[in-house]
Amino acid sequence: MAAALDSPRQGTAPRFAPLLGRFALAGVAAGAASGAWALLVTERAIAPALALEESRAGGHEHGEELVGRGTQLVGGFLGTVVAAVVFSVVVAAVYAGVRHRLPGRTDVGRVAVLTAVGFGVFALLPALKMPANPPAVGDPDTVGTRTAIYVAVLGAGVVTALLVSALVGTLRARGLHPSAVATAAVLLAVALVAATVLLVPDNPDTIAADVPAAVVWDFRLASLGQLAVMWTTLGLTAGYLVDRLARRS
Repeated sequence: MAAALDSPRQGTAPRFAPLLGRFALAGVAAGAASGAWALLVTERAIAPALALEESRAGGHEHGEELVGRGTQLVGGFLGTVVAAVVFSVVVAAVYAGVRHRLPGRTDVGRVAVLTAVGFGVFALLPALKMPANPPAVGDPDTVGTRTAIYVAVLGAGVVTALLVSALVGTLRARGLHPSAVATAAVLLAVALVAATVLLVPDNPDTIAADVPAAVVWDFRLASLGQLAVMWTTLGLTAGYLVDRLARRS
């Protein structure tokens, strides 16, 4: 696989096993940064929603909690780190396959491009179409419908990335100026994102009247910020580590 990635313009591609290790290490950093954001920011945004749910229940105790809130937070932090490492391995496999097609003179720039696309597909587009809601919002009976909508949005995002990549490759092969290629790519991406937002069904859940708008939007922004921290940390850390590895190669 590494030999297939070599080219005079891109330089010598690192072997897959060391590349995978660098991405996994970056995944640990990304998971730790994302988990810290969850503890410091997202937890504060979710607290009012939890209090609202408790007030709806009339403050009645339904038995002793099997798992305390502190234990839940620690488990959530560790789960975030593990999930980030697993996800970084997937990103590493994708990067190994498309490295020679990504723009940038160094692996720092190429990894940054790939993670920016990943953030757009897996975080920003779902946030535009189906933003996250706090626990106080959401009908349990609509879980299946919401999951189907979310998967449809992710699928549309992946298709958008593939189509834009194919367009860029075709226009480059025809020798078009880089500014013209970038303009065409942006226009196609905007058109496909707009089609996704308009054609995919909306979230069936409605915001209850007793849920303040500030509670909803604070949670949504905190959730999106957590994903932004994860993708940014992954991109910067993996880019730095992989670039050092490529230089040594």
